[in-house]
Amino acid sequence: MKSNKIIFSIILILIVANIFAVFDDYEPSPRARAMGGAFYSFSNDAYAIFYNPAGLIHADNHFESSYAKVMNNDFQALNTVVFSMKLPKKFGNIGLGLQSMDVDFQDVNLMSEKIYALSHSITLMKDIHSELNFGHTFNMYHLTFDGLGNQPSFGVNLGMLATLHQRTKIGFTITNLNNPKVGVDNLHELPQKMVMGISYEPYTGVITALELEKPLAGKTEIHAGTELQITKIFALNFGIRSNPASYSAGARFDIYNVIVEYGFNTHTIGETHHFGLGYKF
Repeated sequence: MKSNKIIFSIILILIVANIFAVFDDYEPSPRARAMGGAFYSFSNDAYAIFYNPAGLIHADNHFESSYAKVMNNDFQALNTVVFSMKLPKKFGNIGLGLQSMDVDFQDVNLMSEKIYALSHSITLMKDIHSELNFGHTFNMYHLTFDGLGNQPSFGVNLGMLATLHQRTKIGFTITNLNNPKVGVDNLHELPQKMVMGISYEPYTGVITALELEKPLAGKTEIHAGTELQITKIFALNFGIRSNPASYSAGARFDIYNVIVEYGFNTHTIGETHHFGLGYKF
């Protein structure tokens, strides 16, 4: 029985490794997932920690957690917790985040990827019509295999977010700028990527975003999304992305500062349902 478990564990890990890179872009935000991942150019809530840290400056005092079974796999669970807080005067905003991807079998945790994040954003320039924000995130990566020990590493993300004439935003993010590595003798490089995009708010409560994401070791991806604020408490999200082609949708409720979110996206392997619950204080 034990040998069967070991064999299954190895096979399962290999399957997961073929689908994902270690610490891949798992889309921690239900809202961003629903918009096809097009969130870097206007990140304005606590999830900016894992997208564009410069956008954290627009986040409220906010706590949120989310849960998803990635591609509807019973053995893969994605859990995320984020927290943002405004600092006094012109010191900007700070954020804390935890992202955990776990692979479980028969109550045994075979593999766990955890990211502990500390983020800060600040306004560099602001006038009546325009604004320029800068943000950075320090990540501690922690990779654990059952019976094989664990591997820590550290990464740095940088982001810029410019607002032009109040309704247009241009965002730019670099993930893992310092090229962190994990594994024996640090042979495995963690994913690096650059994202740039533009978002436009033609009317209050309507946001459209178009972004290009370039992984260092992969093809350029196109992400596009829309958010429609139907009422003061209810919003709808839609999105598409390429490589592979995926369609997404979702909804967001904000009632008495309680936030309920849902995001859904298709994939060639299987769909993902993503749920979030939060509170603004």
